[in-house]
Amino acid sequence: MRDMRETGVTPYLSYIGFGLIALTIMVNLIFKWGIEQGWDMGSLMLLSVVNAMSLLFTLVWGAFGVLEFVMLRKQKQRIGWRAGRGAIDPEEYEKQSRNLKRSTIINISYIVILLCQLGYVILNWDEIDI
Repeated sequence: MRDMRETGVTPYLSYIGFGLIALTIMVNLIFKWGIEQGWDMGSLMLLSVVNAMSLLFTLVWGAFGVLEFVMLRKQKQRIGWRAGRGAIDPEEYEKQSRNLKRSTIINISYIVILLCQLGYVILNWDEIDI
């Protein structure tokens, strides 16, 4: 069972983070569109709170992305160590390395997008009502 987990490295936390970022962008765009359309103040206040809370929750979820990055780095070291000892054959090592590299690329792209979102929050702090 443990070998199945090691060969099938999937960055689930990053996938969830991408979904949260997409949701946050949608809420932000609806909020901006509502301002342009001149919606009533109650709807705009509600959208403002939902926008701020989604930004906050997405940024907090970024901690899981960083933890996932650390876990992927440890997994890479573990696979290298096992290959060096001869515990896994070279084909299996290549397969696990490719899966781990793909997962790391996905995780790093999530962290980069998250840093862009953090920059947006810092630059537009006066707009965001937390």
